[in-house]
Amino acid sequence: MYDRMDSVNSLLKKEISRVVHDEVKDPRLAKLTSIVSVETSRNLQTATVYVSVMGEPSEKRKTIKGLNSATGFIHRVLRRSLDIRSIPRITFVLDDSLDRAEKISELIDSISKRQGSYPTEPVEGHNQFLIK
Repeated sequence: MYDRMDSVNSLLKKEISRVVHDEVKDPRLAKLTSIVSVETSRNLQTATVYVSVMGEPSEKRKTIKGLNSATGFIHRVLRRSLDIRSIPRITFVLDDSLDRAEKISELIDSISKRQGSYPTEPVEGHNQFLIK
């Protein structure tokens, strides 16, 4: 069952990416928009599409709003282009994992700078660094 779900998610991700980049002409969409992943419900009725958007927070909100308003169009295109029994109802959600990773990295850097020490050499037999 999971292999099938992975296949469906991968197929939807690929095709939704193509449709968003090639066929959706909404001016609200940011230039740097990418489909990160798709999670489809077990009954194949709904799919959550995680989207990464580079830009300001207002640009990200506009992009998600534009994508969600284009779901009817995207659904019709998917129905014509995919050979699966039913196309799930799509919801676009902002994937902010890159922003969170950047904030964590900045926090680690600021803590390291305040302590005045940086990892310098690995501990033998471990992937951890000694802090001098």
